[in-house]
Amino acid sequence: MRYAFIFFLTLLVRLLRATRKSRDELVLENLALRQQVTALKLGKHKLKLHDADRAFWIALRKTWANWAGRLLIVKPETVVDWQRRRFRRHWTRISQQGRSPGRPRVEGEIHYLIRQMVRENHWGAPRILREL
Repeated sequence: MRYAFIFFLTLLVRLLRATRKSRDELVLENLALRQQVTALKLGKHKLKLHDADRAFWIALRKTWANWAGRLLIVKPETVVDWQRRRFRRHWTRISQQGRSPGRPRVEGEIHYLIRQMVRENHWGAPRILREL
């Protein structure tokens, strides 16, 4: 009997709070809770989150102020860590796109012409740079 009273009291408080929230807030809260229930159903014995789940929470963190209050399956710090790792992976991938680090190599013909200018005109690096 006592548990039923607590259940109905909790339900009443949540109903009163829901009437004061905006529709957008309710939609986001519903979406967040449904996503967590789905993730819990997919992991039989252990919670297994996929990249799409992580991306969902990262996006929700950026767009919804109350995201941490509805996050139940992982800590909010974990979501922040996911975003940091994703950011690092993104820039690592961009910086390693099929090219070696440093400046591009100078073609052999240009290398030969620079040496010829040095020999014939006794120019130094600043003058050659201006001429190029």
